[in-house]
Amino acid sequence: MAEQPQQDPKLPDPKELSRAVANIAEKSQRLMADFMSRQAREPGIGMGDPLNIGQAFMEMMGQMMANPARLAEAQMNLWNDYIRLWQHTAQRMLGEQTEPLVAPDPSDKRFKDEAWQTNEVFDYIKQSYLLTARWVQSVVGSVEGLDDKTARKVDFYTRQFVDAMAPTNFALTNPEVLRLTAESGGENLLKGLNNLLTDIERGKG
Repeated sequence: MAEQPQQDPKLPDPKELSRAVANIAEKSQRLMADFMSRQAREPGIGMGDPLNIGQAFMEMMGQMMANPARLAEAQMNLWNDYIRLWQHTAQRMLGEQTEPLVAPDPSDKRFKDEAWQTNEVFDYIKQSYLLTARWVQSVVGSVEGLDDKTARKVDFYTRQFVDAMAPTNFALTNPEVLRLTAESGGENLLKGLNNLLTDIERGKG
């Protein structure tokens, strides 16, 4: 039986691609011009730290550094977790079956794609993120000497930061996005960026 010719990956239509890029560029330019105009009219907008987040984290760091032994112990624990994760990943790459060091909460839908479990590289990325996220929140949550308001503020924005840094939020570390990108020739990323710019434009920032 003759071999079936391999199908070339789907490539985006050149006209559609050019139109999408031009649309994104036009929206980006308009948004930047509008932002600069507003800054010129109202220089206080978007400047400084109106929520005083920086001060809250400075207080937290001050309290943390007041107990360097506890911080050093926490750092050593994280380092040991990383070493165990590297060993786990090496064993998986050699074909061994090993239990994960850390797993996402069953309600966490970010890692529902099968590749997060079956692919050694994505499994490493996932577990590395989960270990780091757990460590950061544990260290921040154990800081003593903060008033309730500051502690709540630090906890809230730490969680926001940890969630924002999830590998599922970045195209190069999200297997589902990479798969769609290969299938669409990159059109999905352009459409996503265009939708983001449209939302920002509607909300004016």
